[in-house]
Amino acid sequence: MSTRQELISSVLETFTNNTGNDVAGVAAVGMDGIVLVSKMSSDTNADKVGAMAATMMGVTRRVTGQLQIGIPEETIIKSDGGLFMVLPAGEQSLLAINLRQGANLGLVRIEAREAAREIGRLI
Repeated sequence: MSTRQELISSVLETFTNNTGNDVAGVAAVGMDGIVLVSKMSSDTNADKVGAMAATMMGVTRRVTGQLQIGIPEETIIKSDGGLFMVLPAGEQSLLAINLRQGANLGLVRIEAREAAREIGRLI
């Protein structure tokens, strides 16, 4: 029987395989910012990524609540060196994705939504 971490790791692996070289790193993160499973590159501090992802989603939820525009589906930061994307993965977790510059955002978004749904189901 596989552990929950192993199952989540498999979901992240499938996600990165389905998106080619666009993904520089991905992590499943608890709403408190604690990293559950990370596939971040060795030069990236996964704990900091987890904390930033939780903070981003917290701010995004406050903004969407104040603007009364509904429940956030994703948050994306685009910079000159790449993108950082955070999606809710169920009620208790997040999917944090570090993307390379020029990534196929449409494909990544489709695959990310599926991965987030699966992680939410596992947690």
